[in-house]
Amino acid sequence: MDTLWYLGRLALAFAAGSLSATLLGRHRFVKTAATMQMVLVWLLLFFMGVNTASIEDIGSQMASIGLSALIITILALAGTIAVALLFSPRASDEEPIAIAKRKEGSLLRRLWDIIKEPLTLIAIVISGLLLGLYTPLFTWFDNAMISSLLYVMLFFVGMGMVQRKISFKGLFANKTLVFLPLFTIAGTYLGALAVPFFTPYTVKEAMGMLSGFGWYSLSGILISDLGYPLLGSVSFLSNLLRESFSFFLIPLFGRLGRRYYPAAVCSGGATTMDVTLVLLSGHFGMETMVASIYHGVVMSMVVPLLIPLFF
Repeated sequence: MDTLWYLGRLALAFAAGSLSATLLGRHRFVKTAATMQMVLVWLLLFFMGVNTASIEDIGSQMASIGLSALIITILALAGTIAVALLFSPRASDEEPIAIAKRKEGSLLRRLWDIIKEPLTLIAIVISGLLLGLYTPLFTWFDNAMISSLLYVMLFFVGMGMVQRKISFKGLFANKTLVFLPLFTIAGTYLGALAVPFFTPYTVKEAMGMLSGFGWYSLSGILISDLGYPLLGSVSFLSNLLRESFSFFLIPLFGRLGRRYYPAAVCSGGATTMDVTLVLLSGHFGMETMVASIYHGVVMSMVVPLLIPLFF
């Protein structure tokens, strides 16, 4: 019952934002909604770090957290790619995907573009962790604050969804594209089945941590808010690694050919509607943009619904 009530509050915040954007006009407050999402993510990640600092003996667990997150990410991506390749080849050839010419830029510039955002967000979490561990500045901190900030963030996420004015006309003509989110979910959970063989976490915990599907900021915050700050930290790092790996996997699949588009988009998870969208359209053609956005939107919408089911 508590889980249903929690999901209801999250859905209500999201719906309120969507309704507000509809009533106020899709072209109004676009920059405000985008800025507030960014600021709230920073605040939530900072306090997630502060919350993690309250875990007993957290300092000695940091190395194991990083290694576990890496293993979990690799297993999830392996399962996702396997499912996408297994179920999509025949259907993906029904409607050819035009492969765009790739623009080669400075290697250092491309590398910095890839790592600058993850590095910034990791630095925010670490700063909250260090301040929580070594200073008395946050003795007033209450975990309930994370819940309040999360509801506000989902309100602005809902506004952003409406403001994008995404049209899915013609998308459902290709069955493979329609089922892309299912490939992502099934493949991710397939990889989670192997997690207990390599880490101290159970299948249920692994599925919950991986249910961010690359949306690292929300997944870590949600799990921490549900009372599992250690698992929230592992989830944050694992989903962050998933996004980072997709920057390398998408160009690789792009060079292999159009039949690898499902594997590329499923690897990106929830990031395909924003962060990795340009990479996907650049390597597989502008024709894939709507399918990539659709996949990212669906994956983003199921994250706050699936994670609480495992905790």
